Amino acid sequence: MNQPKAFGTFTKRGDHTYRTSAYIQWGDSEQSIGACLLLNPGSADFNKINPDLKETLNTSFKAEGEIKPDPTMDQLMLLIEGIYGKVTPIAGRLHIYNLFNIQNAKSIHAIDQFEALINAGEYEITESLVTLNELQKHPWLLTGWGVERKAKWRNLEQAKKIWLNLISESKVPTFGKKHKVTNNYYHPCPLIPTRRPDMINDLLTIYQQKFNKQHFQS
Repeated sequence: MNQPKAFGTFTKRGDHTYRTSAYIQWGDSEQSIGACLLLNPGSADFNKINPDLKETLNTSFKAEGEIKPDPTMDQLMLLIEGIYGKVTPIAGRLHIYNLFNIQNAKSIHAIDQFEALINAGEYEITESLVTLNELQKHPWLLTGWGVERKAKWRNLEQAKKIWLNLISESKVPTFGKKHKVTNNYYHPCPLIPTRRPDMINDLLTIYQQKFNKQHFQS
């Protein structure tokens, strides 16, 4: 069985940990099989899998390696298996991008931290951006940064615009479950676990309609 593994790169500045890159790996191929743009990194870290890397992060303020998948990554694994099927082994990487890199399992707290750090000049709004060339390596991009909005989250709205401009310039096809009123997209991993299978089915249907491809389900 081709079990996927998750990898991440982290830095530490002051009281905050930042996940600057992450991907989920199937097999040995480094080829991209897709990418996603979410809100911010969740709870996945080095704990238990590699405690030495956790110590490296705390002493050298930078570390990279295998991480324990969080619920969002588990959902993304199911999505990839649904898109590419389970008949042949999946080989490649799903790259995970975020509107901002501050690691926090609670999204609302993370956004407030992001806003405060931007306003204090301690974080650049473009820190999570990748190059146009990197973005163009992906066959598609899933947008799913969540639908919650607050008027005070001005920097977050600006980050969305910057990312969307980059995506538009790249011409990489995108899909996601869009909110009926706003220009936001539902996160692929609902907080309520019982709603997660329905979200996977919704995203697979949207993918199939967008790319006119059959998806597979076990």
